[in-house]
Parts: sequence; C-alpha cells; structure tokens
Amino acid sequence: MNPVQEPYKLVIDLGNSRAKLAVYLHDELTVVHSIVDPTPEKIYQMGLHKLPIAAGIICSVAENPALYTVLFPDLTWIILESQTPLPIRNKYQTPETLGKDRLAAVSAAHFLFPGLDLLVIDAGTAVTYDFANHKGEYFGGSISPGLSMRFRALHTFTSRLPLLQAEEITYLTGCSTRESILSGVINGLNAEMDGIIDQYKHTWPSIQVVLTGGDAKYFEKTLKNSIFATPNLVLTGLKLILDYNLEK
Repeated sequence: MNPVQEPYKLVIDLGNSRAKLAVYLHDELTVVHSIVDPTPEKIYQMGLHKLPIAAGIICSVAENPALYTVLFPDLTWIILESQTPLPIRNKYQTPETLGKDRLAAVSAAHFLFPGLDLLVIDAGTAVTYDFANHKGEYFGGSISPGLSMRFRALHTFTSRLPLLQAEEITYLTGCSTRESILSGVINGLNAEMDGIIDQYKHTWPSIQVVLTGGDAKYFEKTLKNSIFATPNLVLTGLKLILDYNLEK
C-alpha cells in the first residue's frame, strides 16, 4: 500500500457504549470527540467529513464498521480485523475472538515502552488485562466486569440495592448502604487490579504497567503499584496500526 501524503488521518474507536474519534495532523492529536451511544448519523453531524482527511482506521467491538466508513467514501480505510498486519506479534490462540481495542492498546504501550514486558489495564465497560513481553509478543490476558457492570449487577440481582454510578471516594468503611456499595465496587476493583499486577510482577519483576480507559481516573492515584496512566492509549495504538499498514 502506498503512503498517503495528506497529513490528516482519522481514528474511530467504537466501544460497547461509546465511541472515541480522533483526528491526527502528522503525529499530533488535534481533535478528540467522545460520543455516548454512537450512531453513523451522530458522527456525520460532527462535520468531520469536511476536513481534508486522507486515511482512516476503525476499530469496533460491537457494530459493523462498514456502517461508518461509508460516511467518508474518499478515505483510504483500514478496518482493524484479526488478519490486519500489526507492529506487534499476536500469539493469541483465538485471534478472531479477540477485542481489537486490546491489540491497539498493547501496540501503543509497546511503542511507548519498547523492550519492556508490559501489562496493559483498560478500565472500561469491562476491565481487560493484557500481557506482552519485551520482544513485542502479545499472548493475551484476562477480562473482568468493569465498574458500571458491577453496579448494575448489585441492583439487578438484589431486591433493594439501588443502582449507583461511580464517583471518587476516600473511605474504606461505608457508613450507609450507598457508601457501602461504592466502597465495595470501587475498592474491590482497585484491590483486584493490584492483585493482578502483583501476580504478574512475581514472574516479571520489571514489568511496566500501563493504565487507560474511561474509568482509569478512579484508580490511577489509589493503586499501590507504580503505573503509567494515559487516557488515549487505544487511539494512539490505532494511529500506529494505520501508519504501519499505509507504509506497506
């Protein structure tokens, strides 16, 4: 594939409940939008099709990405799939079932910390833990319910517990039902993350932990383990994968 000369590139990350869109000018992130319950119509109304964008990449964990690429018919598109060439080596045993956002996040972490063993934690609707070694070989990880899923589970599978949303807390012992739920969910997931990190450090003592995702803000200051937190890791990884394929 011949390199695209125009500087503007579009990145679309379609998650379970929201979409993030980014426009890059060369390597600089110039525009970022976050959309709840995304639809092609909502994205079209943003007017991004009016920008001189030459190429784009789309990653979707749910919807058919073709519904969105038709909004920009003149772009050179990369749809991230299990067969898409990557700047890392994917050793996952079932690549066709792997969330593409996980590959993007690990690709970005490998770019930021080359030559290091990596644990990437993405705190979103689900929490994913992904491991890649210092050679840039991705093996997989684990998937756990995120904050919103845990709050909904307590409300759905009990008769009296209210449905709450995450907020920053500083206490361990909840002195009301509301505080007890917040403490149990948020402190519980915090303890899970630290526990997973500790298990990886037992085998790879110098592992670099990278935290990202919409709920990362609730944990970046409370985890006892040292981490590197960044909000746009998946977008960065998608841009790297786009460039990697355009240069082929």
